[in-house]
Amino acid sequence: MKLLLENWREFINKESNYYVSEAKDTNKIAKVVIIQDGKALILFRAGSQRHADKWDLPGGHLNEGEEPKEALLREVYEETGLTLSEPIGGLYTKENISFFKAMMPPQNITLSDEHTDYKFVSIDEIPENISGRF
Repeated sequence: MKLLLENWREFINKESNYYVSEAKDTNKIAKVVIIQDGKALILFRAGSQRHADKWDLPGGHLNEGEEPKEALLREVYEETGLTLSEPIGGLYTKENISFFKAMMPPQNITLSDEHTDYKFVSIDEIPENISGRF
């Protein structure tokens, strides 16, 4: 396990469809509304993470040189194990955050250590402790 943690980027590069670079995060963010049966996927951030104990959409920071959709695909895969496919539509941009929409692929969700839970919610079911970033 120690070896895996020390070499996680190399492991992910070999075992996944997405390349993880050593590039630094930018202040730009890409988020996605993943729809299944008319409900959106939200993830619960672990207590050890920034914005802890809040629900949020999948996504995250762009690396230097990454396009928003490219970062979105990488972040969604890292956070959920899901591989999104087209069409992935642009919704809007708010300050430094670009929002997209996509359909839930026919795959199982496997959460990263960043998140402890997930659920699909309708507009009426959005919890009070949702991230204010959207």
